[in-house]
Amino acid sequence: MNIRNLSAPFLGGLAAVSIVASVPASAQDEGLGDLVNKGLAAMKASKWEEALALHTRAVERFGNNQPLMLFGPQFGVIYYRKGICEMKLEQWDEAVKSFEICYRDFPNDGAAAGGGNVYHKRALLKWGEAAMGQEDWELAIRQFNKFLEERDKTRDTFPQGAFYVSRAICYYKLLKIPEGNEDLEIAIKNKVTFPTPDPGIIAGFQALVAAVIEKRNEQALLDFIEKNRGDITIEPFEMQEFSRVFMRLAGDAVSAEMLRAALALYQMVPPTEVALHDSKVRLASLGDRAGMRDGPRSVVKAKLQPAVKSLEEQLGGPGAAEVIKLAATAFIHEKEGNVRGAFAAYEQLEKFYSRAEKREDNLYNLVRTGSLIGSVMAAERYGQTFLKDFPESSYVPAVRRMMLSSLFYEGAYETCIEIASVMIHELEAGTPEHDICLHVLGGSYYYTGNYDEAQPLLDQHVEQYPESAVALAALYFQASNFTKLQFWAKGARLLDAFFEKYPDASQNVFFPFALLDRATCHFAEDENAAALEKLTQLERDFPSTVVMEMALNLKGNVLQTEGDEEAAEKSYLAALALAEERENRIVAGESLYFLVGLLGEKNKGSEENPRVKEAVPFADKFWSEHGIDSPYKAQVAVAQVHALDAVGRGDEALERLRDVIAEMATSTEAFGLEEAINSYTDIYLERHTPEELREHYYNFPGIRSSDRVARALLRIAVISVFENVARRADDEDRKRGAVATVKTLFEELKRDFAPADLSSYILVKVGDYLRTNTTAPREALTYYDEVIGRQDQSYRFGALFGRGDVYARSTNAADLDKGIEDFKRVFADSQEKNERELALFRTAETQMAKGDYAAAAESAKLYLDREKNNFSNFTPEAGLLLARSYDERKMTEDAIAMYVKVWSAHMGKVAVSAPAVKRWMELSWQRNQPGDRQGAYEGAAGYLALTGRFEDRMSPEDLALWREVGKLVETYEADPNIKSLEQIAREKEGRR
Repeated sequence: MNIRNLSAPFLGGLAAVSIVASVPASAQDEGLGDLVNKGLAAMKASKWEEALALHTRAVERFGNNQPLMLFGPQFGVIYYRKGICEMKLEQWDEAVKSFEICYRDFPNDGAAAGGGNVYHKRALLKWGEAAMGQEDWELAIRQFNKFLEERDKTRDTFPQGAFYVSRAICYYKLLKIPEGNEDLEIAIKNKVTFPTPDPGIIAGFQALVAAVIEKRNEQALLDFIEKNRGDITIEPFEMQEFSRVFMRLAGDAVSAEMLRAALALYQMVPPTEVALHDSKVRLASLGDRAGMRDGPRSVVKAKLQPAVKSLEEQLGGPGAAEVIKLAATAFIHEKEGNVRGAFAAYEQLEKFYSRAEKREDNLYNLVRTGSLIGSVMAAERYGQTFLKDFPESSYVPAVRRMMLSSLFYEGAYETCIEIASVMIHELEAGTPEHDICLHVLGGSYYYTGNYDEAQPLLDQHVEQYPESAVALAALYFQASNFTKLQFWAKGARLLDAFFEKYPDASQNVFFPFALLDRATCHFAEDENAAALEKLTQLERDFPSTVVMEMALNLKGNVLQTEGDEEAAEKSYLAALALAEERENRIVAGESLYFLVGLLGEKNKGSEENPRVKEAVPFADKFWSEHGIDSPYKAQVAVAQVHALDAVGRGDEALERLRDVIAEMATSTEAFGLEEAINSYTDIYLERHTPEELREHYYNFPGIRSSDRVARALLRIAVISVFENVARRADDEDRKRGAVATVKTLFEELKRDFAPADLSSYILVKVGDYLRTNTTAPREALTYYDEVIGRQDQSYRFGALFGRGDVYARSTNAADLDKGIEDFKRVFADSQEKNERELALFRTAETQMAKGDYAAAAESAKLYLDREKNNFSNFTPEAGLLLARSYDERKMTEDAIAMYVKVWSAHMGKVAVSAPAVKRWMELSWQRNQPGDRQGAYEGAAGYLALTGRFEDRMSPEDLALWREVGKLVETYEADPNIKSLEQIAREKEGRR
C-alpha cells in the first residue's frame, strides 16, 4: 500500500509554530531557530530531503541534552516535522521512531494553552500512518484507536474520510473483513461531509477485494456491493480515472474463480459511451471557466479535455473497456456452464468491436460456443468469417473441427468422419465438445452405411450423454442402426423405448423414420400383422414423409409374404410412381425389381404362373432406365430369367446374367454377385454337364484374373455342384470321383486365393470344410478370423460359430474359454433362431468339457426353458448334459431325477436314452434306498423291452450303448436280492 499517495491530502497541517522564543541565547547563536525556520520553508516547498536534513541536524545538535527541560514540549514539533519528511521519503521505520519520540518524550503536561507540543496527539495519527508504511497493520490500528481516545476534539482535527479508509485498509490486511467493512462504510456514507476523496474509497475497495480473494469469501464482497452500491458508484466522468482499477480487480476475482464477484465488479464500470457523454456534458457546462465545484467534487476543464479525447479514441476501438468486459463476461458465463450466455457475449464483441486487439481469439471462441449450443448457421457463418480473416491462424484446424455440426447437418458426412475421427481423441470425455463430436462421428458413420463403426459410438453417446441437446437424434440413430445391422430384436426394443420417451410426433422429427424401422423389425421377425399396422399408421399420419416410397415397397413385401399378391402389386406400383415423381432412382429400381420378382415366378404353387410374361415390360423398363447404376441389377437379372424365357428370350436372359456377373466382378463389394452366380449355375446346368461348368467357370467371359472375388465365387459354385453330385450319385465310382474333385478344388482355392481375396461366404465355406473334413481343423481359424474382422455382417455368426467349434474341440482351457465366448456372442446377437439354439447348446457342451459343471447346468436350463427360447432340436442332449452336471457335482438326487426324465421321454433316441438309463441304474444301485435296486433293474429291463424291437435299425454306435444297458441288467439280475422279470411274472401267475 502506497501510504504516501493515499495520505497526500492530509499529511499537511504544518503550523508555523515558534519554538525560538524559548530557546536560550546560546542555542540561538548556534542556529536552532535558523534550522527550524529553514526546515519549515523547505517542507512548504516540498523539498523533503533538504527539510529532513535540516530537522535531523536540529535534533542531533540540540536534542541530546535534556531538550524537554531546555526547550519544553515545543521541541517535539521538530520530531513531528522530521517524521513527516521521512514519510514523504517512505522512510517508514525512521518516521515511526520520530512520531514515537514526539508523542512519548514531549507531552504537554502543564503547558500553557496554545503553547507546548501542538502535534502531541496528532503524532499518534501519523505514527499509525507510518506503521501502515511498515505494513505493521496491528500497530497502525492501535495508534489510530489511541489517537481517537486521546485527541483534543477541539484542537486535534483530522481528515476523517482518509482516517477511516486507512484503518479499514489495516483491518482488511489482517483479513478482518467485518471490521474493515464498518470503517469503509463510515467513510463512504459520509464522503460528502468528511469529505472522503474518491482515491481513498478506491484504495479501501482494492484492499477489500484483496482480502476477500485471500480469504476465499466471495459472498462478503457481494454483500458489501449490494449494501453500498449507491455510495460506491462513481460518476461516469470520474470513473475514467478508476475504470482500469476496477477492471483489474475483476480480473483478479476471475483468476480466483470468484465469478459472481467478478461480474459485479465489471458492472461497476460504466460503458465508454456513457462516460464520454457525461464528460462532454460536464465540459460544456464549464463554458469559459477553468473549473467549478459540484458538491463534493471538482469539475476541472484541464482534466476533462484529455479525458474526452481518450474516451473518444476508446469508443469502439481495440482498447475499449467493453471489449475487456464482454470477453470476461463470456469467460464467466462459460465457466458457470452458461455456454449460450458466453456465445451472446462473443457475438456482441464481433458485431460491435471488430477492431478489438484479440479479435482472433474472440471470433474463435464465438465459433466454438456457437458449435457447442448447436447454433449451426451461426457456427458456419462465423467459422467462414474466421477462415477468411485469419487463414494463417493456429486456430484454423480447431475452427474447422468446430464447424462439424454444420457440416453434419449439411450432409458432408465423409468430411465429418475425416475430421471427427481425429478430433474425438483430443477431447476430454464429459465436455460439450466431446458430446457433439461423438454424436457427429456416430451419426456420420450411420448415414454413410458404416453401421459396424457407428454402433459403439452411438451406444457410447446414449450412455454418456443422456441429457445431450441431441439426445433425441442419438436415441433414434442407436435404435435404427441396430435394424441396419439386422439385430432385429435389439432394434425393436430400442425403437419401442424411443417411441415411449418421445411420443409426440409433432416434436419428434424422426417419428416417421422410426415407424418404418419398427415395421421392418416386425417383418423380419415374422410379425406381419404388426408390420402392416405400423405401415398403415405411417401412411395415415405422414403421407408426405420422404420415406413413403420405401414404406410402400416394404408394405408390398409384407403383403406378398402373406399371400395377398394383388395388394402387394398395387403397393409396388404405388411405390414406383411416387419414387419416379420424387426422382428417387434407387427406390424406383427396387420397385421394378419387386414387380419382376412377383410377376416373373415360374410357378404359382403346383401350377404354372399365368402372368409370368407380364414381368417382361417391368424388366425392360428397369434395364432401359436403371440398368447402368442400380444396385439391383443382379437381382433383376436373376428374377427375369423365366419371364424372358417365356417370351422366347431365354438366351438373352442368360447373356444378361453373364454380363452382370462380369460387370459386378470388378467390385469387391458387389451386392448380389453370389446369388447371380448361383442362378447362372442352375440355368447353365440345364444344358451342360458339371465338368463343362467347371471348364466354363475357370474361363468365365469378361472376368479378369484380377477380379479375385468373382473368380473365387465361381470356384465355390463349382465345388457346390460337385458336392451335390457326391450326395446324389448312385454309382460309387461317380461318387468317389466327385468327392476327390471337391477335395482338389478346395486345395486349389486355398492355394490360389489369399483370405483377403475371398468373400465372407467363401471364407466360411472354406473354414467349414477345413474344420469338418480335414485332420487340421485349426487351419480354418484364419478364414473365420478374416470374416469376423470385416464390416460385412452377413456371415459373421457362421464364422463365430465355426471358430468357436474349433476352439471347443481343444483340450486346452484357454481355447475352451474362447470357444464359449464365440458361442455366447452368437446366442446373444444372432437373429436366426437355429443359430442361437445351436450356439447355446454348444456353450453348455463346452462348459461341461471344461469342467465348469455349474455354468454348464445354467446353460442347459436356459436351453430347456421353453418360455424364454422355445428351443427343441437338442432337448434330449441338453437334458442328458444337465443330468451329468448334477452327477459330476455329487448332486445325486437331482441327477437321478434328471436321468429318469431324459430316458423316459426320449427312449427312441438311443444315443441319449441308453447312457441316461445306464447311469440312472448305477446311481440308484449305489444309493440303495428301499426299492432302488429292484426299481433300477425293472426300469432298465422295461427300457430294453420297449426299444429292442428297433435293434436291427440301430447304428453300430447306438447298438453298443444299448447293449451296455443289457449287460448291466444281466449283472443286476444275477444278484440274489433281485427278483428277475421271470420271477415276477411267475408270482403274478401264482396269484391268479
